[in-house]
Amino acid sequence: MSENSQLNKTYALLKEVYGPLENLSQTQWSQIELGVKALMKEYGPDIPLDTLKAMKHTYDNYYAEKDVALDYRK
Repeated sequence: MSENSQLNKTYALLKEVYGPLENLSQTQWSQIELGVKALMKEYGPDIPLDTLKAMKHTYDNYYAEKDVALDYRK
């Protein structure tokens, strides 16, 4: 799979989880970028949809109130 088609697939998954991507804040994009990079290290280019949903759930329930980008880097 080409890098461009993989990127399109990732954006499609993000849109499914987060809704319209143009409505996301800079903080949300920072959180997503860090999370996706970490997930790609673990799963490769085929990140499971459930994993993205879990990432969003964690951010929404534990970090959004603190207005802190979730850091998945290890």
